Amino acid sequence: MRLNHVLVLLAVASPMFCSAASAQQIFRDSGADASGIQDGVDTFRNLLGGLNANSPENFDGGRRQINWDAAPDSVSDPNAFPGDFFNADFSPRARGIEFKETGDTTGFLLSSTEASGQPTDFGFNLFEPFSPERLFTPVGGNTFDVVFYDPANPEQNALTSGLGVIFSDVDEAALTTMSFFDIDGNLLAQESPDAFNGGFSFLGVAFDEPVIAKVSIVSGDLPILSNGVFGSGLGGSDGVVMDDFIFGEPTPLGAIPEPTSAGLLIAALIGLGRAGWTRKS
Repeated sequence: MRLNHVLVLLAVASPMFCSAASAQQIFRDSGADASGIQDGVDTFRNLLGGLNANSPENFDGGRRQINWDAAPDSVSDPNAFPGDFFNADFSPRARGIEFKETGDTTGFLLSSTEASGQPTDFGFNLFEPFSPERLFTPVGGNTFDVVFYDPANPEQNALTSGLGVIFSDVDEAALTTMSFFDIDGNLLAQESPDAFNGGFSFLGVAFDEPVIAKVSIVSGDLPILSNGVFGSGLGGSDGVVMDDFIFGEPTPLGAIPEPTSAGLLIAALIGLGRAGWTRKS
């Protein structure tokens, strides 16, 4: 099995811009099963820091994550999943993250567990979970935004230093993208995961400071309309769903010094230097 792990470093242009995002790291990994991407996922997790409690409080660094599996049947297929479910002021739903519909997307679904008696895998028998059993998908369209909030105050916007997502069954890499924006709507990075038909793809982007306010995700081009129904008549060919979301501890806006406009420009425009390594087994 051949595993490709790519790490991209964005070097700081000048110390005078130290208040802006000075370093960007991009992680990609793909494989036929969960073990095939475990190294890449663990490396990204370790970069962000230890796993914080899912409680309504602020931590200095570390990460939070969602693997969907503890969500109740009441918010799982065939029931809709509320996009603000993990932006609550009580444990264990205090994660500081919301999912918002864009484009043709009309809502979200979590797949059912076998114990629920409902069809698993959105009724397709096509996608595999990284952390069994639940999977996540937009419905009606393939686009949505991920927005960050203060875990201690769900009404307060926040910034994170990074977000990584596990995708299931990416056939064409260019059809799935993650676009990272700062609080002013400036594009910080736009990347695609490596394709692995029938397997897993992991994509994570991290900065050395909390500068990410929103991540816009496109998950393939073949939307799920309902349980067991693809929007095939819409002309798409690549159905993609997601599992774990891994992100840096959301930092409230009031706790972050405002970056200079020149620093933001550098963060958006500076060129990327690339480096990588490959392991064969």
